[in-house]
Amino acid sequence: MPEEPYDTLFTTDFAGWVRAEVARQDELVALGRTVTTAKGTVEYARTGQGPVVLAIHGGPGGFDQGLLLFDWAIRAGFSIIAPSRPGYLGTPLSSGKSPAEQADLYAALLDTLGIGKVAVICGSAGGASGYEFAIRYPERINALVALDAVVTQYLMPANAGPVAQALFLSGPGEQLISYFSKHFPKQMLAEFLQQESFLRPEQIDKQAEIALKDPRQARLFLRFSRSISEYPRRRAGVENDLETLAQLTDLPVDKIRCPVLVIHGTHDSDVLFYHGVYAWENIPDAEKIWVREGTHLCAWISPEANETQAKVLTFLQKHA
Repeated sequence: MPEEPYDTLFTTDFAGWVRAEVARQDELVALGRTVTTAKGTVEYARTGQGPVVLAIHGGPGGFDQGLLLFDWAIRAGFSIIAPSRPGYLGTPLSSGKSPAEQADLYAALLDTLGIGKVAVICGSAGGASGYEFAIRYPERINALVALDAVVTQYLMPANAGPVAQALFLSGPGEQLISYFSKHFPKQMLAEFLQQESFLRPEQIDKQAEIALKDPRQARLFLRFSRSISEYPRRRAGVENDLETLAQLTDLPVDKIRCPVLVIHGTHDSDVLFYHGVYAWENIPDAEKIWVREGTHLCAWISPEANETQAKVLTFLQKHA
C-alpha cells in the first residue's frame, strides 16, 4: 500500500503532518451526497478506480467512516462506495431500522447507481446488515470481509459506564476526543483501547506506543476519532443499533455462499470474540484471522494491523 506523500513529515514535523492529514480527511468527507432510492433516501460517497467495494460502517459512524477507514483500499486500486446507515448523518432512520431493511437499502442504492455486483466489507454494528446483504442478495456479492462484526445479539458492553458514555456518546465528549487526539494522541489512544478491549494496562501502553510510531496507524486513529464526531447527527443511528441489535437472534449465515473472511480481535470487549467464532464456524468454507490480543480496532490499530490489511487486500484481489 503506498504511503501518503505527507508522511515524510511524520517524524520531523508532526503538527504539519496532522494539518496535511486533516486536509486529506476534508477532501474525502466532501464527497458525500444524497440520493433517493426505491427503499428510501440514503447518503453515500464513492471514490477510487477499480473493483467496487461496499464499505459498511459501525456505530457511531457514517459514510465518512467508510471512506476514512478504508482509504488504504482505495490507494490499493479499489473503488469504495460508503453509505451512511439509517439514522447516521444524512440517511433518515425511516430508510431502514433493521439489518434486513438496511441490506435492502444497500441493494436499492446499487440499483440507483447502476451497479450489479460488489464485494462487501463491514464492521462492528454494521456487520449484521453486511451479513444480511450476503444472505438476501447472493447474486450481488462477490466476497464478504467482516471485521469484529455483529452476527448475533449485541448488548452494551459492561465497561461502557457513565464516564465512557459521556466521553464517546455525547457532543461535548466528542469535541474533547477531537482535541486530545490531535494534541495528546497517546493518552487518547490508550483511552480508546481501554474502552474497546480486555487488555491489561501494560498491553495497552505497548500497543499505543507501537501505533503512534507508524504513520498508517496514527492516521487511522485520527480518522476514527473524526468519524465518530458530531454525535448529535449520529445519535438516532446509535440508539437504533442498540435497540435492534439487542433483539437480534443468530443470523442464518450458513446460507451464505460467497467467499468470506472473518477477522476478529481475541480481546475485543465491544463485539465479543464469540461473534467472529460463530460466523466462521457456520459460514461454509469461511476463512478467518484471529488477531492475538486484538481490540475492537484491531484491523486498524494493533501490532498486526498492517499485515491484516494486506491480507484483506489479497482476499479482495482474489475474489472481487
